[in-house]
Amino acid sequence: MFDQGLRRTFWAGPWKMCAICDRKTKIADMRWQRGLLKCPICFDEWPLLGQREVGIEQVLSDGKEELAPVEKLRNPSAFEAAEDFII
Repeated sequence: MFDQGLRRTFWAGPWKMCAICDRKTKIADMRWQRGLLKCPICFDEWPLLGQREVGIEQVLSDGKEELAPVEKLRNPSAFEAAEDFII
């Protein structure tokens, strides 16, 4: 038989519980954030307060008008006469 201490597997190495979700995770895969040791799932890309909103705004402000209201909502008085004519 060979020595159990020399065998290396996926399960070898120190483990710790995540501070957020309480999952058992290898310490090598965990990262510190705001004084907490977090697993890769719970680690936040935008750690500072308000940084998430800035990142979302930068993605949405690429020049496209994806979330712009339709013209009828922007200028309802221009469409009132046309709708009255249809009725």
